[in-house]
Amino acid sequence: MSTPSSLSAGQRVQVRIERLVFQGNGLGRLPDGRVIFVPYTAPGDLAEIEIVEARTDFVRGRLGRLLTPSADRTAPPCRYYTTCGGCQWQHLPYASQLHWKREILGELLTRVGKLDGVPVADPVAPAGPWEYRARAQFKISRGARPSIGFHQRETNRVVDIDRCPLLDSRLNAVLTALRAMRHPPLHRLFPGLQEIWVALGSGTGEAVVSLFAGVRERAAIRLLFHTIRAVLPTLQGVVLLEGDPRQHPRFVDRHGHGAIMEQMGDHRFRIDATSFFQVSGLAAGAVTSLVMDLAALSGRERVLDLYCGVGTFSVPLGRRAREIVGVEASAAAATDGVYNLRTNGCGAARIVQAQVEQVLPALLAEGPWDLVVLDPPRQGVSRLALEAIIGAGVSRLIYVSCDPSTLARDLGVLTRGGFRCVGLHPIDLFPQTFHLEVVGLLERTEV
Repeated sequence: MSTPSSLSAGQRVQVRIERLVFQGNGLGRLPDGRVIFVPYTAPGDLAEIEIVEARTDFVRGRLGRLLTPSADRTAPPCRYYTTCGGCQWQHLPYASQLHWKREILGELLTRVGKLDGVPVADPVAPAGPWEYRARAQFKISRGARPSIGFHQRETNRVVDIDRCPLLDSRLNAVLTALRAMRHPPLHRLFPGLQEIWVALGSGTGEAVVSLFAGVRERAAIRLLFHTIRAVLPTLQGVVLLEGDPRQHPRFVDRHGHGAIMEQMGDHRFRIDATSFFQVSGLAAGAVTSLVMDLAALSGRERVLDLYCGVGTFSVPLGRRAREIVGVEASAAAATDGVYNLRTNGCGAARIVQAQVEQVLPALLAEGPWDLVVLDPPRQGVSRLALEAIIGAGVSRLIYVSCDPSTLARDLGVLTRGGFRCVGLHPIDLFPQTFHLEVVGLLERTEV
């Protein structure tokens, strides 16, 4: 064994894991005081760790050999676990996952947000820990041995998989059908294929498949449609797009419909193939129910719904508020949102298709607003938008976050700007991973 002061990549050291931290790694300490981060470890593990990177203030390691396993371990059911990067915590019992998600949220509030004493509820789980995903983004690699699956942890290498235990069984059936194509195989049918997205409506069963490729042959799309529909009769359409999947891809062609319908309680939503939606309708319903409880509308309120997507919150809020305005940057999602507001009977409601920062000052000037709902992407809310909200005299905020670290940062800004965080409510939409959805209610302490 090497002494910690001389550690370099490839060397090994014994470490006792103390706790779990954001992004799912186990944390231990070296004799020289540095912390070491090790994936796929559990609190209480005594392990031999291979050094991956040694810096002056911290070290990254790779689990080599468990010397004394933690009592808080379980056998991962997936044979791709630790190779596929989709999951980080299959080796932990689910009750422990929930415990550590709450602990990590609390640590981030203190360290990042400089906040103490924020009430944090116990995490709730709207679905079981397996087969909860109704949406999947399969990655494709080309070459001598084409692969379909998910990225390896911290790389762009595609891990070829035949089944994922997190996916709804109907999505696994689609994956099997894609892999089984032979005459011609999938990679020959679409030579430029980068990704395949599958979206399933939990409340309706409707599904749509999106292909990110450069092929423009309608015959190829039609063949794939019938191949998938043989195993998923509720398939509505196959959509062909090109460009970066995360940067407003361009529509090329489709066979069938380019959207699905989703039923959530009394509300029905149209969701375009490229529009963001929660991991399932069940998950979206759980978050929406909590938002509505915290909003506690009387019917007299004016509500601003920022980053509103397809209107997941705007629709139920719009049926109870006096007025609601949603803001959404994605053209496809905003179009869906307008349709969803109209078809669900939300009269005094509108959606503005624009970046939040571009239109927020003008919208705030139309105030006063009784409630602002924030549901930003993973990077959180910009400082510009936060300062505009602070300066507008809004009395209540509901913040829906998919990233506890940016939530903690933004809550720090808002509390220093005159808001008090009444409470945070974690919802575990992503079992077996470190990801956590959190809904928070904030009230102004000074007017």
